[in-house]
Amino acid sequence: MKSQHTIYLLLLLAGLACSRNNVTVRGTLEGDSGSLIYLERLDVNRTTLVDSAKVSKNGTFSFSTRLENPELFVLKNQNGEVLNLLLSPGDHVSVVANPGAFGTGYRVEGSEESENIRMLVERLGSTRRQLDSVLSLADDIQDTDSPAMERIRSEYTRIIVAQKRHTIQYLVSHMTSLSSVYAMYQKYDQENPVMGQESDLPYFRVLADSLETVFPNSSLTLSLKADIEQREARYEQQRQMNTLLGMATDVTGILDITIPDRDRNEIALSSQLGKVILVVFWASGNEQSVASLLRLKSTYNRYHDRGFEVYAVSLDNNKFNWMNAVDFNEFNWINVSELTYPDSYANKLYNVQSLPATYLINREGDIVARDLYGRTLETWLDNLI
Repeated sequence: MKSQHTIYLLLLLAGLACSRNNVTVRGTLEGDSGSLIYLERLDVNRTTLVDSAKVSKNGTFSFSTRLENPELFVLKNQNGEVLNLLLSPGDHVSVVANPGAFGTGYRVEGSEESENIRMLVERLGSTRRQLDSVLSLADDIQDTDSPAMERIRSEYTRIIVAQKRHTIQYLVSHMTSLSSVYAMYQKYDQENPVMGQESDLPYFRVLADSLETVFPNSSLTLSLKADIEQREARYEQQRQMNTLLGMATDVTGILDITIPDRDRNEIALSSQLGKVILVVFWASGNEQSVASLLRLKSTYNRYHDRGFEVYAVSLDNNKFNWMNAVDFNEFNWINVSELTYPDSYANKLYNVQSLPATYLINREGDIVARDLYGRTLETWLDNLI
């Protein structure tokens, strides 16, 4: 009889332990029904599908899962919009969202950390709206050297600095919270992170050290540490590139390359001197670089007539694939390729380590910046053209 009581007690304790690890997410999509909602686990650089659910006729949905450690999750609707959650073992969370503002206009209860993330999203959303307002004012100014444009640049910088300070202040006050990981990886847009400079790396290290004492086995802690190692390696490669650039002996400082286009006409990079040039390294089989070039098209169309040129170097070895990608995506700038990858001279000269890679060259032929995209690139062009 005693042994039966012992077994019963062990089963009861096991059941209690399991229930403590259970997590439920119940939600309401106001005015929506029949659509699919996805629950995905969010790592620092990727998401993994956990489950999907259909929104009921009364607009409700629910998920349940088990956790050993706190983890970041996203709810994603069929339009690809996401709502961020930080769930801990035992959490029972309620979410009310509006389909018209899925990732921003929502309420969350039952998870203090998820509410922290909602406030981070709200704060960055305010910053984005301020930046959009400033950029719309810049569009109406023709003279880029005018005092009005200078005031706009100053305001743009002030907004960026304020957002970064907010992120750092959040980190300092939430050193043992995994919501700080989310804060450190927020982006203004797809290409521009809030904390993306080499000078920001110490903050990542401090956070990783702090979280390792509290959540040593969390996938977020482990992924953060791995990402820091990758960043350190990338920054070291950039320093090596700076050394290489410093060895350039040409009067203009340009690292000149001459590469054939699709008709085998040799086109020298130096032939474009006098323009502001963006040298882009990409490959037809690299989805990230193709996507980056697609986003670049609007910038090219906007600035080309003012003296902006793109010199796109494809690291391909198959001419058909390269030409097909150029034609299909309508890349109408200068397209060249040695078709010798991985034995590409240009690739080695510019020490390209990952795709896409960009180098911005001013009218005098000096490389003034690297890996610029989106609004950041356009801000540079406003100053150079």
